[in-house]
Amino acid sequence: MKKSLLVLAVLCGLCIHAMAYDTTPLQISIWPNRLQVVPDEIDVSGLKLNLPYGRNNRIEGVDIGIASSSMNASALQINLLNLTKEQYKGLQIGLANFAGASSGVSIGVLMNSTDSIHKGLQIGIVNTALETSGVQIGLVNYTSFMVGFQIGIVNIIRESVVPFFPIVNFCF
Repeated sequence: MKKSLLVLAVLCGLCIHAMAYDTTPLQISIWPNRLQVVPDEIDVSGLKLNLPYGRNNRIEGVDIGIASSSMNASALQINLLNLTKEQYKGLQIGLANFAGASSGVSIGVLMNSTDSIHKGLQIGIVNTALETSGVQIGLVNYTSFMVGFQIGIVNIIRESVVPFFPIVNFCF
């Protein structure tokens, strides 16, 4: 019991100390802004637990839980829902992944959606991006511009010599 209280006190002390520097090594969130260890304007460099939902401006490290929202992230994200409004870099695993721009691997059971440029690999039932540099693997793959290839039932590259082709489509 004493060890548990000591560990909890140390973690709280680290979070309070880190708040002075606008970053924290640990974020535990039930619902932003009311039930989070630190407010959402504090960046997370370390571990972020979303139980069920957490939001921070910037995340670097590991982001785990049910739903996560951020402006920018360079992280391993494992949530049912991952939402990064501006730039995402790293590995996303979830039911659905949404990003403004993304680099890395996005594995969305249902969907991966990137508003602008996606560089890397998208794996999901539906994959969308304005511009893709890499690979899309899913039942439905959609992009306007592409340097790479798509594997799926419906493959659409709008600005291509062959804008639609089943099974495999590519543009270089």
